Amino acid sequence: MEIINIIINFITAMGLGEQLSIATGLIYILLSVRQNPLCWPFGIVSVGIWMVIVFQGKLYSDAFLQFVYVVLGFYGWYQWLRGGTDNTPLKVRRMERKLALWLTAIGVAAFIPAGYLMENYLAASFPWWDALTTVISLIAQYLLAKKYMENWLLWITADVMYIGIYYAKGWTGYSGLMVVYTAMAVLGFISWLKSYRADRERECFA
Repeated sequence: MEIINIIINFITAMGLGEQLSIATGLIYILLSVRQNPLCWPFGIVSVGIWMVIVFQGKLYSDAFLQFVYVVLGFYGWYQWLRGGTDNTPLKVRRMERKLALWLTAIGVAAFIPAGYLMENYLAASFPWWDALTTVISLIAQYLLAKKYMENWLLWITADVMYIGIYYAKGWTGYSGLMVVYTAMAVLGFISWLKSYRADRERECFA
């Protein structure tokens, strides 16, 4: 009973927007691990609410990130349903080396000016950490939309950083959510790896 009371007090201490965003965010991550396309509408609602909250907290890179998430949410929804061969649903796949190199180069090129802008012109909180997590998360979201399993490895990296950033901002609810997201990202990678291997085995015996 004591644990239940702690959880209840933890949730009731949050604002309504934070509660709604966390609830829909948890549904989103659970469905995405299971490769259910319905994860996308829940994700769109979650990040849309959070975009407003972080903007008010002067995490401008993060607010911009949430806006892009909304756009990528619709893109990913379509890709999962019709992004495969002949408009079929996408299957889990591995990222090619060429794509990995391109995304790394793009990430480095975007991180430096973004961090400089946040620090010197927008007075953002934790400007360089904000910029770094933004770049990593954008790449991860794109890979998730295209069903590359490596997206989960980037989410683990970004979510661990967000635990500290959100806690420092006083958003304990979201800091706790990032702990859950980190654990779910680990499970997501394991689940998608099994799915990828199963698909490859079926193709070999087809």
